[in-house]
Amino acid sequence: MGPSLIVKELDKTFVGVHAVDHVSFECQPGTVHVLQGENGAGKSTVLKMLSGMYQPDSGEIILGGTSVKFRHPSDARRKGIAMVYQEMSVLPELTVAQNIWLHEEGRVSGGLFLKEARLLKATEELAERYGIEVDPYARTGDLPIAGQQMVEILKALAVDPEILILDEPTSALTVREVEKLRRIVETITYAGKTVLFISHRMEEVFSFGDRATVMKDGRLVGTVDLKEVTENDIIRMMVGRELEDIFPPGLQGEPGETVFRVENLGDGHSFHNISFALRKGEILGIGALDGQGQTQLMRAIAGVQHHSEGSVWLNGEQLNYQSCRKALKLGIGYVPEDRKQQGLCLGMSVRENLSMTSMFRYATFGFLHKKKEKELARQMIDRMNISTPSMLQAVGNLSGGNQQKVAIGKTLEDLPKVILLNEPTRGIDVEAKQEIYRLIRELVNQGIAVLLYTSDMMETIGLSDRVITLYEGRITGELTGAELTEERIMCYAMDCGDRTGAAQEGKGVQE
Repeated sequence: MGPSLIVKELDKTFVGVHAVDHVSFECQPGTVHVLQGENGAGKSTVLKMLSGMYQPDSGEIILGGTSVKFRHPSDARRKGIAMVYQEMSVLPELTVAQNIWLHEEGRVSGGLFLKEARLLKATEELAERYGIEVDPYARTGDLPIAGQQMVEILKALAVDPEILILDEPTSALTVREVEKLRRIVETITYAGKTVLFISHRMEEVFSFGDRATVMKDGRLVGTVDLKEVTENDIIRMMVGRELEDIFPPGLQGEPGETVFRVENLGDGHSFHNISFALRKGEILGIGALDGQGQTQLMRAIAGVQHHSEGSVWLNGEQLNYQSCRKALKLGIGYVPEDRKQQGLCLGMSVRENLSMTSMFRYATFGFLHKKKEKELARQMIDRMNISTPSMLQAVGNLSGGNQQKVAIGKTLEDLPKVILLNEPTRGIDVEAKQEIYRLIRELVNQGIAVLLYTSDMMETIGLSDRVITLYEGRITGELTGAELTEERIMCYAMDCGDRTGAAQEGKGVQE
C-alpha cells in the first residue's frame, strides 16, 4: 500500500516572510504523523495548505496517488481531509449539535430541510461512536474551553475523514479528555486512516506519534521514526542544539519574609478554606489535576470572580476588592490560561495590548501621553524579548510564544507586587518556554511574588520552590525540597491516602 498523502516541494510566502520553503514528506495509512518544530517553523502553515485554508505558491499535494488542488476548506473536506485548528472556530450562540453539523446539513437531513430531531440524533450517534460525552442541546459558548475543543474535534470527525489534522488539539483539554482523544486516534488509525498531529508536549509526540517530520525556519530538517529517536534528538533537530539546564536555578537558601497571603478563602462551590503564603524569593506552585478549583481560586484572588469567605493580605495589610480593576491597582496581576480569549486583544497592536491595563499611569484628565506609552512599550518589548517587526503589529499575527510574552508583559506594565500565572507556557515551543522560565525566575528575584499553576508536571517541579496540592477545591498537602517528585505530588493531588515520608511526619497537610 502506498502513502496516503505526499507533500512535495510545498512553498508559501507571505509579505516579507518565507513561511514554508519547499517542504516534502510522506504519510502512511494507519499511522500518526507528527509535524514538529518551534513556533514560527511553518508547521501550521503546512497544515492550513493541506486543509484548503491557504493555497501554496508552488509544490504539489498528492492524496491517495492523485494530485489535488484545494481552493477552499470545503474542497479538502470533500476529498476526505478535515482539520481541527489551533484557533477554535465554534459559534458560541449555537448549540453543540448545530456547531458540529454546520455546513454539513446534507449528511444529516438528506434534503434541503434540516430536521432538528435528526440533527440531535446524529450528534448522539457520532459522540457514542467515539466515546465522547456531549449535550447536543447545550449552548457551546457556555461550555468550558476543554468542552469547546471536544466539539471542534467532533465537528471534524462528522465528515468521516480519511486524513484528520490536529493542530495543538490537547492544549485546552483535561487529562481525561486527552485520553479520550488518544482512543479516538487509535480508532481512526486502526481503520487504516491517517492522522497529522502537532503538539508542543514532547511526551505526546512520542505517545501519539509513529513518525515525525521536523521543521525549522520554514524548512524541512528531516523525517524520523519515533521508535528510533529520543526526546533530545527531536529537540536538537528543532533548535539546532541540545537544551541543557532547561529550568533556571531555584531558590538558594531560605526564602524571605511573607509578601502575600490568603486565609480561609472560599467561594462555596469550587474551592474551600484555602490558606497559603507567598514569600519573597520563591515560586509557589499549585499541584493539581484539571478541574480541582485552581483556576477559580486564581480568578478569585485576581478579582475576576468573587469569593464568599476569607481574606487576602499584601505586605501585612488586608485588601478589600471585588473587581480585577481594583485588584490591579492594589498590585495583583493575573495572566489567564487562555491568552487568545482572555488575555489579549488579537486585533490590536503590540503597543496597545502592552499599555491596556496601565494606561491610567500615563494619562492626564483622560488624555493619553502617546510618547510615554510608546517609550514604555518599547522598554517592555526589549525586556520580554518579544519578536515583532513593529510595536504596531497586530498581536494576532505573532507566534504563540510571543503572544504569551505580550500577555505577561501587559500584566507587568501595571507594576504588580504579586503575579498569578495560569498555564504560562501552554501551546508554545520548547525554546520559547525556556525564555518564559527565565523570566519567571527573574521576576521572583526582583521581589515579585509568584503563584504558578501548570498542567505540565515537570514544569511544576522544575519551576516551583514549594508546591501546595489541591483536590476537589481543598488543600491536601504542601511539599518542598526533596519531596517535590511527580509521584508525591500526584499522590497528594489525587488524595489517594497512601502518602509516605512527609505524610507520615504530618508535614504540610492542612486539616
